[in-house]
Amino acid sequence: MELKQNLNQKQVQGLSLTQGMRQSILILQSDAIDLADYLSEQSLENPLFDVHVNLDMPFIDNEGGNGYQIKDEQQSLFEYLLDQVQLTMRKTPLRDLVVYLIEQLDPNGYLTLSDDEIFEEVDDITPIMLLDAKTLLHQLDPPGIGARDLQECLYLQAEADDADKAVMSMLSDNFELFTKHEWKKLKRALKLSNSELQEDVNFIQSLSANPGQRYTSQNEQYVVPELAVKKNGDKLSLAITKYGQPQLIFAEETYDRLAKSTDEDVNKYIHDKYNQYKTLEYNLQRRIETVSIIGRCIVKEQYKFFMQETDSLAPLLIRDVAQKLQMSESTVSRTINGKYIQTDFGIFELKQFFSRRSKVTVGEEKSVDQVKNKIKGILDDEDKTKPLSDQKISEMLTADNLQIARRTVAKYREQLGYPATSRRRV
Repeated sequence: MELKQNLNQKQVQGLSLTQGMRQSILILQSDAIDLADYLSEQSLENPLFDVHVNLDMPFIDNEGGNGYQIKDEQQSLFEYLLDQVQLTMRKTPLRDLVVYLIEQLDPNGYLTLSDDEIFEEVDDITPIMLLDAKTLLHQLDPPGIGARDLQECLYLQAEADDADKAVMSMLSDNFELFTKHEWKKLKRALKLSNSELQEDVNFIQSLSANPGQRYTSQNEQYVVPELAVKKNGDKLSLAITKYGQPQLIFAEETYDRLAKSTDEDVNKYIHDKYNQYKTLEYNLQRRIETVSIIGRCIVKEQYKFFMQETDSLAPLLIRDVAQKLQMSESTVSRTINGKYIQTDFGIFELKQFFSRRSKVTVGEEKSVDQVKNKIKGILDDEDKTKPLSDQKISEMLTADNLQIARRTVAKYREQLGYPATSRRRV
């Protein structure tokens, strides 16, 4: 039996049929351009299909129209993880601890502090609370984040992919045998056949040793809107854009010719490649359907924004969409990241339409975005010769059923870019 004698330290994009679920996740979380690159690589390894992607669109800015644009900047690992926390967890001491752990991660996504060091730096936490926080951290995307070492990193990824028991055992009780390439002992301990062992080892070698690495690249990136929303009177219509959606062109003549072969190896080869093609086709269709259904839910929840009746967003969490569509929060998170929607007034990333709820309201629930919009309106309309104090703004908001403390007003005002009272006076 021939096995690779080194543990691959980079994420492998060429996945076998037995890793269909992992391929499905990769396809779902990829943006249009990364997806096109991935499919092109797959087509080079499979003679049964070619890939056609239409990305030949005019360059535009973010003021509407058709086409693609340059991303302003690539999101850092910290920003990506923080977005997930803010959009899935309510403000609690436990969430604060999760954010603290995110701040301690190295560029590759590893948690470098020991539990003892964390207890020394953070007051008023218990071992159970720290365990809960680390569990929540491990559930964030990308899988493997927050691991203490390579073994835990690989284990968390395999667990997220629902890997079989043999894989999980290799990464827990038998990890030393795996790293030392003791294949015979490993096969005997797990009662595996040669092919089963090879398959499981290939799966582990496809995992990433550095899950945070993809967020450290500073290469210039382009975005392609995959959804388009249009106003039709008082209604909105949503459609998948034709550009940016890859098409798999099946090589029927090649398949028919090879399928007629009497050679057993050729028959097995063509059977495997055909199954790989069908799995890829299914995963692409599933990606389109998932992006579309989540897009429809977002447009429905943010109807007033898309109708340009307001500049602020309604309260919306990833958890809300996941519950409405009966999906996992991780599926929603992967789907909205890197996916863009085109409107008549600009191009927006789907995750921009999620806004944290504010706890300051008495009546109807408002989002933080809506509260900030209220403060912005007050500041824009104030008498510039007698600018309002933060306390006065707080009182005005309270009269409007928004109970918000003066210090919170000050924080939001600063985030909006407005200086203190004395510096606003003209």
